[in-house]
Amino acid sequence: MTFRRVLLLFAAVAAAIATAHAMRRWLDGRQRQIAAPASAAPAEPRQAVLVARDAIPAGSFLTPASLAWQEWPDVPLPASYVLRGEATPEDFAGAVARRDLATGEPITTEVLVRPGERGFLAAVLEPGMRAISVAIDEATGNAGLVFPGDRVDVVLIQRLDRGGERVAASEVVVRDVRVLAVGQRLSPAAAGDRAEEASRVRTATLEVTPEDAKRIALAQQLGVLVLSLRSLARPQAAEMAHASEGPDAPLWDHDLSRAVGSRRGVRVIRGSEAGTVTTATGSGEAER
Repeated sequence: MTFRRVLLLFAAVAAAIATAHAMRRWLDGRQRQIAAPASAAPAEPRQAVLVARDAIPAGSFLTPASLAWQEWPDVPLPASYVLRGEATPEDFAGAVARRDLATGEPITTEVLVRPGERGFLAAVLEPGMRAISVAIDEATGNAGLVFPGDRVDVVLIQRLDRGGERVAASEVVVRDVRVLAVGQRLSPAAAGDRAEEASRVRTATLEVTPEDAKRIALAQQLGVLVLSLRSLARPQAAEMAHASEGPDAPLWDHDLSRAVGSRRGVRVIRGSEAGTVTTATGSGEAER
């Protein structure tokens, strides 16, 4: 009888333990179900702001590659900030920075000026520099392959009358100046637009010093100006060579072509008679 009571007591204790264990598992499951929605809740929403990918100097043209999206805390922002979904980096291609921008600095409407807006050309100019436009065509403008941002030399070609003889000469009047605009475009044209644009472009606007502005203005009255495209790659040795460049001596037609220089005319006056003597250079011949 005593053994039976012990057995029943043992069975009751085992049942109580099993019940308690089952209850504990049920309670744990419920707690996980309650905590699951909180853990599965979406992360705090964040917004992306358009920033400068690298440092951008004042007066620089912006390209899509110079801009990037950066996540920003979800807090109220000034209306001048550019948010993802409202614009794209391509929308700012050709705009100019009014001041220096640091890496990661937000792009705002106050620090940019776009083509066509008032003050755009003035924002492009370096301090102390001037803008001057020169007449070009497809030939004098490198067949339409000169674009804003390129650097060029300005070559003057003249035809002169010397003692009744027509001669031609060329010389570099200004070196290594930046092209600000070609026609009314202040940023490189898309590939599909270049051929059509080159056929109608009539001017190029250059960034020059005040002294060079006077030289170019005068040169336009003397003859035809041609733009000579320079390389944008400027290693240290090339910069030193450029710094040592002095003014060029004019290149005369008879220096370039022996055919032009082979016969020269000399005006001869004898008393009341005048005539031109044409000499063959190096041959000693003369004609009356």
